[in-house]
Amino acid sequence: MNLMEATIFAVLISMPPSQGPAFGCRLTDDPKQALCSNDLVIKEFEDGTLEFGARVTVKKNRRRELVFSNGVTAYFDSFGWLQFSNGYAVRRIEGDSFKITQPGARDLTCRYSIQGRQTRCMIE
Repeated sequence: MNLMEATIFAVLISMPPSQGPAFGCRLTDDPKQALCSNDLVIKEFEDGTLEFGARVTVKKNRRRELVFSNGVTAYFDSFGWLQFSNGYAVRRIEGDSFKITQPGARDLTCRYSIQGRQTRCMIE
């Protein structure tokens, strides 16, 4: 999981479905930090831990599962979706594009660009 992919998890942690039609994050001058359109700051530490808004961390455990400090859990289902315990689900649809299903709201499509150093999510 690179920092730009991780910005997509910011949607799952910080953005309720009612918070507008678009969401984006961009890398700052520090390549280990991203700033999102809702002022959320995402930092990546040397051990691979990610910190969202100085309040939620996520890291991979020994079994390569995502572990969130706020209690959210995630697992891959048999269809290739990464299912989150808060009702969201994420799946890579191709290359740098992801689909996010939101509980009680329309789906999002997110695309990240390492060269452009940004992520953009739009309601479908």
